[in-house]
Amino acid sequence: MSQSSVDERNALLMRGARYLFWAGFWSVAIVLAVFFVRRDALKYVEWSEAVYQRFWPNRGLLAVHVAGAGVALLIGPLQFVPIIRTRWPKFHRSIGWIYVIACLGTIPSSLRLSLDSGCALCVSAFVVWASVAFIVTAIAAALAILGRYRAHRDFMIRSYVLMYAFVFVRLDHHLLDTPLEIPLADGVPRNSMVIWLAWVVPLMLAELFLVWIPTLQKALRSKRHRPATSG
Repeated sequence: MSQSSVDERNALLMRGARYLFWAGFWSVAIVLAVFFVRRDALKYVEWSEAVYQRFWPNRGLLAVHVAGAGVALLIGPLQFVPIIRTRWPKFHRSIGWIYVIACLGTIPSSLRLSLDSGCALCVSAFVVWASVAFIVTAIAAALAILGRYRAHRDFMIRSYVLMYAFVFVRLDHHLLDTPLEIPLADGVPRNSMVIWLAWVVPLMLAELFLVWIPTLQKALRSKRHRPATSG
């Protein structure tokens, strides 16, 4: 077998492995997002104090927060499907603007609700998280308007990762007192720590794929292809 055939086969295997990885990744992400909407969002369709409980005085804010987060989490993955971007660009732009409006509506409302949480450390965590998410989403929208689509895509990925923190926070709540509960050291305020972990760790992983790995690959390729200098 020639070297070119081996390289072609290896490239095909890598593409297949990459496809399977991302297909599995998005499948899990969508399932968890649907679980979040079904378990934690749809119940607020019933407009009653029994459902909203302590949030009843701020039921309007909570409704905006839940609706915006639910819409953003469910339609967000459609932004990253290449065939939609190429074959149906108008649909891609439409759901993109719906996503941005949903995010920019739910982020301030969630921040305002956090002020009444009774957890002082949680407020600071929410302020930083909400500020970063709002700025990143606004930058993504601005880049789309300017036609910087590659940078727009990267910031949309960051935005969705930050929005997905809602799922991780609620997932931790559902895993309490189960074998899958995330262990924390004694004395660590769980709620605030989970909020930090829910967005900082995923965002760091996103930066690894968006910046670190491509930069390393580019550096290695340039070194490998650098012409030898004569002595």
